[in-house]
Order: sequence, then C-alpha cells, then structure tokens
Amino acid sequence: MAAASEHVVGIDGYPAGWVAAMWTGGRITWATAPVAGIDALCPADAVTGIDMPLGLLDRGLRECDALARHELVGAASRVFTTPPRAVLELGPRAPNDRAQRLSRELTGQGVSRQALELGPRILALDAVFRAHPERRIIEVHPELSFAAMTGSVLDGKKSARGVGQRLAALASWLPDVAAVVGTAPVGVPIDDALDALAALWSARRLAVGTAYTLPADPAPGTAHMTI
Repeated sequence: MAAASEHVVGIDGYPAGWVAAMWTGGRITWATAPVAGIDALCPADAVTGIDMPLGLLDRGLRECDALARHELVGAASRVFTTPPRAVLELGPRAPNDRAQRLSRELTGQGVSRQALELGPRILALDAVFRAHPERRIIEVHPELSFAAMTGSVLDGKKSARGVGQRLAALASWLPDVAAVVGTAPVGVPIDDALDALAALWSARRLAVGTAYTLPADPAPGTAHMTI
C-alpha cells in the first residue's frame, strides 16, 4: 500500500456537506466542509478520491455509470445515472416537467429526483475539477470499492449486516478501523464515514499503482471510476 509519507484523501457527501478521511504519515484524521467548500478538502499534494461524478457530458449518458451498475449484480440501483451538465444547472427546484423534457432531449430518458438534488454538489466539485486540472482528484464509488475488497456485493449500507460487512472489509487493510471511525466528526452518519474510508482505499490504490478503472482504458478526459 501507499508509503506512510503519502497524502491521500477519501471524501463522501453527508447531510451537512462533505466528510473527508485524510491519510497523512500513516495516520487518518477527519475533516468536514459545507457543499461550497469542497476545494479545501482536495489539497494539491494529495490523491483525492470522492464519491461524486466527475466528467459531465453535454449530451448523452456516461459509460462508467452503466459499467458500474453491471458490476453491482443485484444492487444496480445503488448507482444513479449522471445527467448532462445543462440538466444539473437547472437546479433542484426547477419544475419537474422542464427537467424531464430537457433530460429526454439530451439523453433519451428522464432524470431522477436524486440526481437533481445532488446537482449543487456535483457542480461544486466540477468547478474545482475544471479549475485545477493539475490536482489528482478521482471519482470513486464506495459500493465498487467494498465489492473489490471482499469479492462480493455487500448488503445495504444502512442495515446492521451491511455496516458489519463494511467494517470487516475495511479492517482487512485498516486494523484499527473501529478506533478510526470512533474519531469521526460529530453529526456524520456511520455509512458516510465508512464510504469516505472506502474512497480513501481506492485513492491509496491509485497512489501505488494497483487500482483499475471503469471503463478499463478511458480516453483522456473521459469520465471513469477508480477502484
């Protein structure tokens, strides 16, 4: 795995904004930021994995979303379809008929309410990603990360079984995971803290060259997920 001196970050969204698990010098610390403050959690010297779409299209659908659903057999609904930029820019309060009409025009299908609600987060991250192409910010999907850790798709992340499975999976590379989770910021739900650690796991794999991507060999500038 990554050398102790490397700076690696895993980020997930939570109700109040973003939560980040930050690996520095072999130690994990936590940080949070509001939605508009995502820039502060993506340092220039780090590999940052984040559970949020990167690489928005003007038209059509992202291949990596379809590939991720194919990987998560029996749990494809855990991957939402990322709308084109223009649809997200309508905002979550846009009239539903307007959003659906534009989505069908650009993709051939409608848009979910979940995707529209996530629009401000996606666009805040997109602004940082586009303004700082030199930063190593990668898109991850915790469900794919956990499946890669264990070799199977886990139970739902809000169920007791699912939480237990995720803690066991993380313990395979982070033996003190219970203590680490115990220092998570007040107000951060357990599933979001575990997802941030899963994002950190994938970012660390990229840092040492053991990660793979969906699609497997993405063209430069093409949206992809790192596992």
